[in-house]
Amino acid sequence: MKKILALALSSVLVISGAAAFAACTTAAEEEGQKPVQEKLYFVPGTYMSDGVKVENTLSDGATKLSDDKCAEMNTENVYQCTLSAGANLPVPTSQRKDKDDNLYTFNGWWTIVNATVTYYETVPTVTETTFLYADWRADLSQRKDPIVPDESTTVQPLHYMSIKRAKTGEEEKVVLRVSGTDVSAETLGYGRPVQLYNGWFELNPGDIITVYTAGLGESTEAQIAPLDVAGRGITLENNGEGTNITANYLTASITDGTMTYRKSLKKRHFRIYIKFQSAGAKMTVYMEPMD
Repeated sequence: MKKILALALSSVLVISGAAAFAACTTAAEEEGQKPVQEKLYFVPGTYMSDGVKVENTLSDGATKLSDDKCAEMNTENVYQCTLSAGANLPVPTSQRKDKDDNLYTFNGWWTIVNATVTYYETVPTVTETTFLYADWRADLSQRKDPIVPDESTTVQPLHYMSIKRAKTGEEEKVVLRVSGTDVSAETLGYGRPVQLYNGWFELNPGDIITVYTAGLGESTEAQIAPLDVAGRGITLENNGEGTNITANYLTASITDGTMTYRKSLKKRHFRIYIKFQSAGAKMTVYMEPMD
């Protein structure tokens, strides 16, 4: 149903604020029809023209979200899919031109799956909130398909979270993204907080979290955060009202920068928000439970 092409991940783009939804049976499913993929969103992109931001458009197959809804998702120009799984993907329109006055060409819809870029030719079946991004090309000589890297070459994401599972000892990597910030850039390690990529992750009693990120200090590669320097610290935040306290879920170790999900708790799903201060020596963590 879909054609998947892997491209080594060189940067991570993701959308925060995406919620996971429980599956439900629709009338279409009961009749044997493929349900509309309401959890699927299209992001055709924006560009600057004479100092003015211009949005690319979708004329069918999706409904444009309001500016307020886009702001909640921390993403500009978002459309919600109105098509069923397996349908042909809509084709966006752009008036952007290259230096030779040629219109940019649309090269397909992509998203990030397991730290690789995945292209789709038809509407995929999704079980959680998923964003497809438009790939625009200015150079008409570029090949249609991305080049698959050598299998022996492993490219690490720049921002990710390692979860060491207490039961199995296995390590799971969850890719993180760089987002906006409410803290003065002068006090931040690399100018932005990190937020979990694409929704919710699972924690079981005793699981150990380690955050890796690039841009702290002089490093351009991912390293354990916060920096192991004088004044190193991890702050577990609450929501300001005291109704959700991250310290109720995690214990933090300044020695190695790890955080452990309390053994007295049950399995649960969370979102995570991370900020850096004091040039990366201090890390602030807030976790929001799904329920």
